[in-house]
Amino acid sequence: MSMISEQVKELRAIANNLSIGHNMPISLAVERFMQAADTIEALSAKLADMERSAEDCGGGWIKCDKDNLPDKEVLCCDQCGEMILGYVSEDKTSDTGFCAENDNVYMYNCVKWMEKPKP
Repeated sequence: MSMISEQVKELRAIANNLSIGHNMPISLAVERFMQAADTIEALSAKLADMERSAEDCGGGWIKCDKDNLPDKEVLCCDQCGEMILGYVSEDKTSDTGFCAENDNVYMYNCVKWMEKPKP
């Protein structure tokens, strides 16, 4: 069982123990524990889906490297997390040494790229 699953199980156990024979403020705490457990569970499932999506794209993000640049349009990401579909190339004026371009739209400081997701 994963660490997140263990934490969710523990939150639910604590919430159930608090709910036995206590007043209204404790029941509010119980509700919040259950909501937290639900949120953690939902986010964990979304993360697992994102990881599967990355695997579908050939393993996820690839660090920009002059010896490993793609020769086709890819999903590009800069230092701030902004993304565009474009072509990665070396750029001596960029802080990272790489940029991405598509239809005269430029992204400087490109740090990683990945294959375009399958539709």
